[in-house]
Amino acid sequence: MRALLVTTGSRGDVQPFTALALALGRRGHDAVLAAPGRFSAFVSRHGVDFAALDEGTLALQDELAGRGTMAALTSARRVAPALRAWLDSVAGLAGTACDAVVFAPKALGAADLADRLGVPAVPLLAIPLYTPTRGFASPLLPFRPPAALNRPSWRLASAVEAPYRRMLRRWRAERLDLGPGPDLPERITAGGAVHAWSRHLLPAPADWPPSATPLGALHLPPEQGRALPGALARFLEEGEPPVYVGFGSTVHRDPAGLTRTVVEGVRLSGRRAVLASGWGALSPGSAPSDNVLVVDEVPHDLLLPHVAAAVHHGGAGTVAAAMRAGVPQAVRPFAGDQWFWGDRVHRIGAGPAPLTGRLTPERLAAAIDGAAACSGRARELAVAVAEEEGAAADRIAERVLAAAT
Repeated sequence: MRALLVTTGSRGDVQPFTALALALGRRGHDAVLAAPGRFSAFVSRHGVDFAALDEGTLALQDELAGRGTMAALTSARRVAPALRAWLDSVAGLAGTACDAVVFAPKALGAADLADRLGVPAVPLLAIPLYTPTRGFASPLLPFRPPAALNRPSWRLASAVEAPYRRMLRRWRAERLDLGPGPDLPERITAGGAVHAWSRHLLPAPADWPPSATPLGALHLPPEQGRALPGALARFLEEGEPPVYVGFGSTVHRDPAGLTRTVVEGVRLSGRRAVLASGWGALSPGSAPSDNVLVVDEVPHDLLLPHVAAAVHHGGAGTVAAAMRAGVPQAVRPFAGDQWFWGDRVHRIGAGPAPLTGRLTPERLAAAIDGAAACSGRARELAVAVAEEEGAAADRIAERVLAAAT
């Protein structure tokens, strides 16, 4: 079988699809991963065939991040052209020979491409989006509503996608030469989405069908020959395990100010820290301290086993990586589903309540101490996750194969 995998977003969105491509390869099947062009080197480094898609929507998100409501409103007219450019790049895959299209829901147009190719469309979700439950509210809500509103809140996912339906239908007719098709929520709920997260982080609620059971998180195997940078390795050897602080692909409007807050919070906690500057949330030049080392980017599987706690934004991929490493977590959410995952970390005992509202050095120091107190539980979860994830990629690959035949 040959699978076409389509995703977009941050590296945390691309990594699971890269892992799936490798899992399919281990079973004797081929896969090509289509994602924004900025991920070409990362995907290709793992030996996975890559097809570059337009990244204008990501560039626009980077530009607007942290600039406030007015900037978002004044730039609204730029969203439609950026989205159309993305869709046209997806249409450019119409000549790809494949037996199935496996896609992330945010990769608009991928399911329509499957219709054009005449192959099954298999949704792969790293977060729950379209399977409603009374057990908890939609992860897209940045707060926890009364329990009576849990199930109605799941309509939010459809509302987020609704403004683009007219464009999708027009593009589907103009570029794919197809008539009207089902909307994305209907397609995903009817087709049976593959849920790729750990049941130890979020078990299936009682009112979900068996097909919605989470199969485990997809993660990449360690890369051969990769080691920690020399300066980082020396820093780790020179003292007690530090705190890791990194906000992934978050872009902050005041990275220097956020960095000063983080450094002071670390000082108040009496600990050392490794700060990952990421896409721009933290500023390397704003951390003048012998107890703080600033790095650009380090693979989580290399660094996290050496730290005492992880302070991060609550992305699903980072939460899974910290669980795998047995590291307690303090989550400072910024957007999207990060509040939901921060709450889940707290509920399973792997860290304190998420740091919502204004971040101060005092609150961060308290959260670091709260995370450290959860170290025992974090180690227990790491054992459980290791047992689960040993076969997670193969289980997900089998589900994809079953959907394609």
